[in-house]
Order: sequence, then structure tokens, then C-alpha cells
Amino acid sequence: MRPYPLLTTLLIASLYFLSACHKNSDDPNAPAMSLSTENVTGKSGKLIELTVDLSVPDGFKELLISKGVNLQPDNTYGIKSVTPVSAGGTNYKYEFTYLLSPDEVDKLVGFNFKLTDNKGRSVEKDLTVNTTTSAAQIIFSHKWLLKSKFQETASPPVETITDCEKDDVYNWKRDSTISINYGTKACAFDGFNVYDKWTLSDDEKTFTQKYHSLFNPSAITIETYNVRSVSKDRLVMDIVLDLSWLGPPYTDKEKFVYTFDAVP
Repeated sequence: MRPYPLLTTLLIASLYFLSACHKNSDDPNAPAMSLSTENVTGKSGKLIELTVDLSVPDGFKELLISKGVNLQPDNTYGIKSVTPVSAGGTNYKYEFTYLLSPDEVDKLVGFNFKLTDNKGRSVEKDLTVNTTTSAAQIIFSHKWLLKSKFQETASPPVETITDCEKDDVYNWKRDSTISINYGTKACAFDGFNVYDKWTLSDDEKTFTQKYHSLFNPSAITIETYNVRSVSKDRLVMDIVLDLSWLGPPYTDKEKFVYTFDAVP
């Protein structure tokens, strides 16, 4: 067998020695921490949750959480001192939650968790958060012009939008309130209903809006739509209405497809 050159032999020996020293210097009583996940991706408006597991043989002193956005400290969030709950012995748990903000879409957001024990020793872990645009954010970020009210269940199917509705612009706002600009071609009964609130289900499939009668506030109507598609340019929803009171050929299951286009 060809012998190792002297320099190579010394290098191998040095690395082995350093490795052994490192292992021997590990402190079995040093604090330890782990996150149930270190990367989270979710849609704006959604709540994220994760578990922080802590091991503190020499006693818990503090757990600090700080936040950064685009590699800069988020001074509004500050540095939060939180209290974990005992998980038995020298172990603890902390349940971390955060509501994903529409203002942080496509930004680099991170949280730092720093655990310190009673002897001043510390350990840190980082959480990376990626926020994507939700359907709700798309809706409240635009105003929407009514383009079509298509009666799908008619025989044959028919467009039912009237001329006075073609300049109606809906504004479903971020705070869940609603405003409608009826334009210059207002219909006879525009404004008779006062729109109150809108919501979108967590699965982004059901859109609901509530309104009451201008002349009788206790007369409340809730409309429930099935969301067919949402994009930055177009919103398409359908609703089933009971029109049997109009007599034949109308039934209690008349489906109308509403199409809206985004406007500046």
C-alpha cells in the first residue's frame, strides 16, 4: 500500500483531533429548540400555526420572537417575550400563530425565535413565511364592473343584463363593507337596498353578501354565490334563485351567472 505523504497524514490527524474535541465539548445541558416547520406558505388573510418545542435542563429564562421584512427588522412587530407551557420535566411548548397580511405578499418575511436558559446560554431558530395572494385580496383590491347576468337555466339560456345595469361598479372593500356606483344609467330601484357586508369562505368557493331594505332595515337578505373563477381581470360567480312566484316557465332553481370585469 502506498504510504500517505507526511503532510496529508498530519492533516487527517488534525481533523480527527478537532472533531473529537468538538464532540467532547458538546454540553448535554445546553438549551435546545425545534419548530414543527421552518417554512410556511399560505394565502393572505389566513392564520398559520406551528409548535415550538423547548428543552431547558438548567431552567427556562425567556423566549423572544422578532420579525423581519425584506431583511429589515419590523419595528412595528417589535420583540415579543412569550411564555411557553410546561410539557413535563424540563420540556416546554409554545404555540405560535400569525395572520398572513395582504401587505406582505411576495415579500421576504421571517421570524426569529431565541431561547435563553437560566445560565444565560441561548439557541435560535428561524421561520420563513411566504404569503401569496388570496381570492379575497384580489376581490377587495379592485372595483368590478358588471358585464353579464346570464340566465343559464332558461330555455334557451339568455343574457338578462339591462342597459341601466351595464355601468354598475361594485366595490367589495377590505373591511368587508360594500359600496356600489350605479353610474349614469341608474335603474328605477337602485339604492332601495343597502349593502352591508361580504365574505368569502376559507375554501374560496362561496361568496356571500348581505343587504337590507332602505325603508325596512329589519328586512335582511343574504345572497350566496358559487365562485367559478377569480383573477385580477375577471370575477365569475353564479347564484340559484327561486323565481317560481313569477309562474311558468320560471322555477325555484333558476341559475344566473354573474360576470364582473376589473376596472381602475
